[in-house]
Amino acid sequence: MRLLFELTVAFKYLIPRRKQLSVSLIALLSVVVISLVVWLVLVFLSVTEGIERGWLQKLTTLNAPLRITPTHDYFSSYYYQVDGISSNSEYTSKSIAGKIAALDTDPYNPEDDGELPTHFPEADLKTDGTLKDPVKTLFSLLSDLKKNRPDLTYQDFELSGALLRLQLLRPSNAVRTDDNQGYLTQVSYIATLPHQAPKLHSLLLPPTEKDLNHLLYLSTHSTHLSRQDSPTLALKADKTTAQTRIRELLDHALIKELRPRQLFWQIPVNLLPERQILEGQAHFRNEKLSRIDIPAQKNAACNAKIWKEGTDLILESKSGQRQRIPLSTPLLSEGPLKLAVENPISVEPLLFKIHTTLQDVVLKGEVGFEGLEIAKADFLSKSNSNAPWFTPNHPLPINQEKETGVLLTKSYLDSGVRIGDRGYLSYSSATSSSLQEHRLPIFVSGFYDPGIFAVGNKCILAPPLVTQTINASSSSFNLDKTQSNGILVWFQDLASAEEIKRQILLSLDEAGIGKYWKVTTFKEYDFAKDLMEQFQSDKYLFAMVGIIILIVASCNIVSMLVLLVNDKKKEIGILQAMGASKFSIASIFSICGIAVGILSSMIGTLAALLTLNNIDTIVQFLSFIQGHDAFNSTFFGKSLPNEFSHSALVFILIVTPLISLLAGLIPAIKACKLRPSEILRSE
Repeated sequence: MRLLFELTVAFKYLIPRRKQLSVSLIALLSVVVISLVVWLVLVFLSVTEGIERGWLQKLTTLNAPLRITPTHDYFSSYYYQVDGISSNSEYTSKSIAGKIAALDTDPYNPEDDGELPTHFPEADLKTDGTLKDPVKTLFSLLSDLKKNRPDLTYQDFELSGALLRLQLLRPSNAVRTDDNQGYLTQVSYIATLPHQAPKLHSLLLPPTEKDLNHLLYLSTHSTHLSRQDSPTLALKADKTTAQTRIRELLDHALIKELRPRQLFWQIPVNLLPERQILEGQAHFRNEKLSRIDIPAQKNAACNAKIWKEGTDLILESKSGQRQRIPLSTPLLSEGPLKLAVENPISVEPLLFKIHTTLQDVVLKGEVGFEGLEIAKADFLSKSNSNAPWFTPNHPLPINQEKETGVLLTKSYLDSGVRIGDRGYLSYSSATSSSLQEHRLPIFVSGFYDPGIFAVGNKCILAPPLVTQTINASSSSFNLDKTQSNGILVWFQDLASAEEIKRQILLSLDEAGIGKYWKVTTFKEYDFAKDLMEQFQSDKYLFAMVGIIILIVASCNIVSMLVLLVNDKKKEIGILQAMGASKFSIASIFSICGIAVGILSSMIGTLAALLTLNNIDTIVQFLSFIQGHDAFNSTFFGKSLPNEFSHSALVFILIVTPLISLLAGLIPAIKACKLRPSEILRSE
């Protein structure tokens, strides 16, 4: 009952009245300021938390939440070095993948390989006298761990380097037979495709209609010159090869809509229906009809009508004069025109059955692909996919020319590279007398978004065989062995990274191979640690600034309640005379402070929710005002995150009322110290 009494009196005091105009204005100002601070803190923390979550997803997808890499003890051990002196290993050191595939842990044969050097490291043997196998033992331990954590996946990785050179073959203007050539050369890292990554699909950029148009254009070109240093010719592929490529494309893409490549497109006469009138602008040269421009909609500028009768075209001028014109007269559509595709009916030549509407007249029939491009298509995913673009749950494709598909970063796409562009990876290997260059043929089968980490923008994802081949023979790149080979481990809950790390370290020590492996979580990656720490510092700094601003804004609550106490002295005296305790009097004004804080939190929360739901519109408006993108897509992605941060909401709903309560304590203490006799005597 006492609490109900205190709440009733507190809310009565908070209702604005004319006689308390100054108190009401200060209260309104307090609510507005605190609400703005709450709105700003919630929006900022929600967006930054979403950005951090996106960065972490990209980081842990490509590099995994946990990495296990060999130590210097591993590379200086008998187990690793014995391959270099063994004929069974072809006198070549094996990578982790090679060690997994090896039938014998110890390939050394004294009869074939001769005596071991005196400085050779001693073998690390088990109790039964056999050689310890750190790689297969580690994979066995991970397999046992997976039984208790079904979400855990892992794979080995390799990192190498090579010179990437791509031939960029492009059509010149609207003439597809006239080709332009450009070249892109870039020294790049090459990493094994993390095909076991659970969220690999989230990094992939899907193929677009531009890529499909480009692949159709390239399907008629030969690849023989793409691996030369400076090819000066663009050779045409033979008809059989071109038809095969086009069939593969049409087998994996459902073309729904075509459009003209240029503003004007010559309408095939076979599309015109019988006796359906179209209006257009007839152009004459030397008193002879040269062409007829047909706009999408009828307008006053049209000076002629045209229709089809049998095998003839009839032209009627504004004066009503009619004449038959040749079927070869160009009929040019003016403006955008969408051609709905029913189905492709021929590959050589490439023909489509289409229908469209021009001036409310339905045009139907067969058209060739010349002068057109694909405007809309669906990309199909098939279990036996041999598509030229990469699809999740499939290996990187290898085309008929034995070129290996690779994934490039988004930065290459922004530079004009397209799916289907061909080239090679150049690396060298040492011979007895010199270095010999090797060129591994590749083609671009897709793009991925690596995030903002510097090493990602130069990293090409390739099949394991590519990195293994380059590492086995390359002399151009001297990468740190302890970082260029290892095992990636994925799991869903990133918060359990430290726990899984401890379990793996304990298992390695129990197996006696702990000295051969280094286990690192994503928080310890050298290329990401500084950025993540700075990001956390920025969040804490802004949260602290927000609290300081809330404290300053809460000073208005102090002023409001001090004025309220002065205005309500008589009522306070009456309440005390009626038996109200000092605690009840203090509680009344404390509740007033908390109520202002809760009301401000609710208003700020609703404003933040509204802002996040329309964040893209706000960003577009800011970009329009600035004349450029308000947020760099490299850092923030295509759009800002709009998910509400529950942790930020809990933080605000606790901190704001608490600060408001503390702000209300000063006037509350003043109120409870007032004596009824003094108040009533002064009145």
